[in-house]
Amino acid sequence: MKIRELNQKLEEILRWRSEFNLEFTSYDKQQVTSQISRMTSPIGEIDIVGSEIEEHTQSLVDSLIKDDRRRNILVFAVVGAGGIGKTTLAQRIYNDQRIQEGFSVRKWVCVSQEFDEINLLKDIYNGDKNDLAQDQNRSSLEPKVESSLRGKKLFLVLDDVWTAKVWCDLLHNMLNSCVAGSRILVTTRNEEIAMQMLAVDIHHVDKLSLEDSWSLLCKKVVLTGDEVEIQHFKNIGMEIVKKCDGLPLAIKAIAGVLCTKKKTWTAWNRVLEGTAWATSGLPEEVKGALYLSYEDLPSYLKQCFVYCSLFPEDDIIHMGTITALWIAEGFVKAEGSSTMEETAEEYYRELITRNLLRPSNNYRDVFQMHDLLRCLARCLARGESSVVKKVHEVGSSNGQMKLRRVYVGDRETTKIFDVLVKQDSLRTLIWRGTRLSETQMDVVFNKISRLRVLDIKIQRLPDSLGNLIYLRYLNISRTDISMIPESIGNLRNLRYLIVESCLSLSRFPNSIVNLHNLTMLDLDYTRVVGMPAGLGRLQNLQLLRGFMLQSNRTEGCCTMEELRSLSCLTDLSINKLERISSISEVKAAEIKNKSKLRSLGLSCALHREPTEEEMRRIEEVFEELHPPPCLEELRIRGYFGREFPRWMAETSSSTSILFPNLRQLELHYCYYYERLPPCGLLPHLEHLDIRGAASVIDVGLEFLVGSRAGVDSSKYAFPKLERLEFLHMWHWQEWHWDKGTRAMPCLKHLHLCQCPKLKSLPEGLVLHATSLTKLDISAAGSLTTIENLLSLKELYIGHSRNLEKVSDLPALTTLEVEYCPKLRVVENLQSLKRMTLVDEEMKSLPSYLLKGAQGGAKKRKRVHRPTKTRKGVHTAHLEELVIRCNMGLMRKICQKASPEWPTIQDIQRVHVCYSDKYSSLSENGSMHNKPVHVIYNKSPFSFTTNFNDTTSSSGLAL
Repeated sequence: MKIRELNQKLEEILRWRSEFNLEFTSYDKQQVTSQISRMTSPIGEIDIVGSEIEEHTQSLVDSLIKDDRRRNILVFAVVGAGGIGKTTLAQRIYNDQRIQEGFSVRKWVCVSQEFDEINLLKDIYNGDKNDLAQDQNRSSLEPKVESSLRGKKLFLVLDDVWTAKVWCDLLHNMLNSCVAGSRILVTTRNEEIAMQMLAVDIHHVDKLSLEDSWSLLCKKVVLTGDEVEIQHFKNIGMEIVKKCDGLPLAIKAIAGVLCTKKKTWTAWNRVLEGTAWATSGLPEEVKGALYLSYEDLPSYLKQCFVYCSLFPEDDIIHMGTITALWIAEGFVKAEGSSTMEETAEEYYRELITRNLLRPSNNYRDVFQMHDLLRCLARCLARGESSVVKKVHEVGSSNGQMKLRRVYVGDRETTKIFDVLVKQDSLRTLIWRGTRLSETQMDVVFNKISRLRVLDIKIQRLPDSLGNLIYLRYLNISRTDISMIPESIGNLRNLRYLIVESCLSLSRFPNSIVNLHNLTMLDLDYTRVVGMPAGLGRLQNLQLLRGFMLQSNRTEGCCTMEELRSLSCLTDLSINKLERISSISEVKAAEIKNKSKLRSLGLSCALHREPTEEEMRRIEEVFEELHPPPCLEELRIRGYFGREFPRWMAETSSSTSILFPNLRQLELHYCYYYERLPPCGLLPHLEHLDIRGAASVIDVGLEFLVGSRAGVDSSKYAFPKLERLEFLHMWHWQEWHWDKGTRAMPCLKHLHLCQCPKLKSLPEGLVLHATSLTKLDISAAGSLTTIENLLSLKELYIGHSRNLEKVSDLPALTTLEVEYCPKLRVVENLQSLKRMTLVDEEMKSLPSYLLKGAQGGAKKRKRVHRPTKTRKGVHTAHLEELVIRCNMGLMRKICQKASPEWPTIQDIQRVHVCYSDKYSSLSENGSMHNKPVHVIYNKSPFSFTTNFNDTTSSSGLAL
């Protein structure tokens, strides 16, 4: 029966094609415009192979910073085929230290095939984007953008340019107000575009060699075992990568296929011999490996992959959003005991593993889609479900096209609206254009009643919302709506209701309790006070954020007790806990019995001055909010008790089994407790963030192991902790951790900020935190010494006025020092390669910077006066030194005859910069920076500066 129905459907589609005279067209004619910032990520990838990329990066950086005054602003171009690594190279250039320090303004913008002028101008604007909220045309935006960049040294990356118009017609004249030395870096597939933009340097990105292609495949398939395994697969692997034609994206895609196969020659040979390599009817750039990676997907993943093409190119999408949309569209079928949400997350992880979705900025719960993979998905979507995302030309179809899914990002929405109201087959509508009026939405809700997904910007929801009886996903977040109509109770299929950041919304309709299929209700950052009675009937709720109690209880208002029946909750946050009127109400919620709860947020209002009675009462409330042992994330904010509840402060050996799964703990602005809880007993805690503990004066062993009674001293405290943060600890003075207490063996990153009275780092940290590689310290005014951290690789220390000594950090490669005026001793940093000094009061380079390399003349001195051997940083060992200082010191550094020059002359790269923010006023009267810089490169030698001082120019080190 199902096959017969499917055949009938296919015959119907074929009949539509003839009736409406539809034809297959190429992807190239499609138009795409994003409603948001056209920004790809400037963060580089870690899977980089090829010995030449670093050489090319440094060569291009040398050219970009070279003093060339032909024009104020010069264009450089990176040219190559799609998926070949142009963006990767541009990312490395953008993040190079010399680029970061050599330009006062850096911007990264993705232009893409059909760019939106308004959004692009807003992206380039150097100021508060809120200032441009009312500007929706070029005539009003261009003068503001020009003014914001006037006199600035700009480095602008225009990624993925498809037409020279973006420069010649839009940006060229406007950016001429930037100072000399400004640069544009363009990535494009077409060399003619670079030539039309008058690029002074065009760099071609070559395809990977066969060996580099094989190396990348090995990395992505995790062939990093013994040499025998690698050699066993090399011959057939080489044949596979030959078909990828040296394109990194294609290699990664085919690696995603191989990852799902057995590691046998037969399985790999099946991939090599697959017919999908030769599929016809697709654009040339997505044939072969990319299509094969799609064809290898199971059917349930194919439709999920194709759905991702609905979003604008280079859009950043959250895992929780895309998985909810898949579920709402009916793509996800849960099996066994797994929920649909859990199954959808498995789908998502598999697409990531197969390299068809790309994690953004190393966060695996946020992703982007490469433009070639998106091109493939769009081609496939057109044949399967008539996906249309940019519909300003759809009016020509006269309503005959059967649209299934629409993403609207255009501002000219009148024609779009007229077409949409004729699309009774529409299933997904994501509207990011001009906000629709209540009247327009009334028309939509009456005529497009089969919607499953609605994500829309609107000021008011009409009563006709209740007509959308098939709706499963409704997102009206970040809008100005002040009420939701009672007719929402008709949406019995609704699973996701997102009203986050609706600041004008203060109450919820009573009919919300009729939505028995609701699994997500997100009220975070709204002013909704009190939920209607009967909320406990929503027994499928998995996420409830922003649950807030009403201060003056009235009949028909929800109480904490109703949370008891919500047994499916995995994510819960409760606000304004100080409003609880009865301890019995908290007990009745039975938070401890929620066996699926993974994330819990508990918060009280900040900036209170509680009475003793209020403190006692909130302690009682929190005592009854005992979380279940399955909890993975706990966030407490604004708690104003003097003591933590016993379930946090328990110090016996049983504590470790109270929360055996807790991985993240945040304690924010709990002003009144004096002792930290024994967090070290949590066996799987990975991230601990403590802020605003204003009453804590010392942190001792109780933080690590609680009371010693019953604690196994052979075990580590904090056995899995990787990141530890202490911020705004204004009265903290002592950190006690003796050498006999083993703790934090996995700690990688320690961050201390605004701890002005902390005197020293503990001895135990030095001895036992043997994985610590990154230390950030800011505003620690009583700290005098940082030493003996043997694994530390990166150290930032800033605004610590009494710091005197940094020493014995043998693995340290990067050191940044800002405003530490008493620092005199910096020694025994044998691995140091990069150093930054920031202090506008410095009159000379610090004495710990020693000219030349250790040895040579120093050895002769040791013969005569061994006790006088100087210790410090031997500058010849440095690869890079960045200095931000005053104009007086900059003058000295520019003089070859000055005592400063011998100190820096042996460093490979030196960048000195100065910015006098008080030197001039812009035309509108605002303060205007004029950065001055000196850039020195030892080999090959170069010395460039925009420093213009006629009294000393004769002695410049040129």
